[in-house]
Amino acid sequence: MKFLKNRKKRNRLVRAAIQLIFFIMAPGLFSAAFSGVRYLITQIHDMKLIEVTSFVSILLILLAYTVLAGRFFCGYACAFGTLGDAVYGISSFLQKKIRGKILRVPDDVLHKLQYVKYAVLAAILVLCFFGWYAKVSMADPWELFASFTSGTFSLSGHAAAACVLGAIIIGMCIVPRFFCQFLCPMGAVFAMMPVIPVSIVNKDSENCIKGCSACRRSCPASLDIDGFSGDCFQCGACADTCPKGNIGLGEKRRFKGSEIILTIIKAGILFAICYPWM
Repeated sequence: MKFLKNRKKRNRLVRAAIQLIFFIMAPGLFSAAFSGVRYLITQIHDMKLIEVTSFVSILLILLAYTVLAGRFFCGYACAFGTLGDAVYGISSFLQKKIRGKILRVPDDVLHKLQYVKYAVLAAILVLCFFGWYAKVSMADPWELFASFTSGTFSLSGHAAAACVLGAIIIGMCIVPRFFCQFLCPMGAVFAMMPVIPVSIVNKDSENCIKGCSACRRSCPASLDIDGFSGDCFQCGACADTCPKGNIGLGEKRRFKGSEIILTIIKAGILFAICYPWM
């Protein structure tokens, strides 16, 4: 158990370091990718030539990377996701100090709410297709957040966006990865992408402790680790928590025990590919 705790602490520190590096050095990846989605839909509606802009390039890179590595970007490199982890971490600490326990929303409710992000994506695509997105862009929380990370933050003319962002932050206090799970349009796009088998998290269910469910309880999306799920953030919390070490990448979990090395390699490759476009 001591080894398990040490491994969990080490992996959390590495993940936090990677998230901090991406947050400081490449905070605009999420907004850039989503701008690429909006650009594509707008160009299709206007029947104009689609150019490979920097936004489109980042979008294509992240989509390809998701196929190869799952939603690694969401788990480690998205500034909005990092914000969610930080807010929930502070909230959890305060809840334990004040209430002695952490508020937990029932899993069945969470799983139903995870479909909302697809409706958000569909609504935004419709707005972009018909040229109406500019009319509601003042309520766009991720653009306001992007202006904050880029150092151009201003509340002038963005009161609606600030209210929406404030509501999202409140949600982040209650549910881990609140925005990522329920509202993120890019999360909906990534969740629909196929992932190569070697990057899918699997577990040896036959060797599990009866009634354990430690992996599901530690998962920010409350997933049962039983094969591919588009809502898996590749964060590794399940593998860190499993008392029997039953969880790993690939059908036969060939990389079990090497997750931290793979994480560093994946982060380095993603940063090297994306940073020149920022």
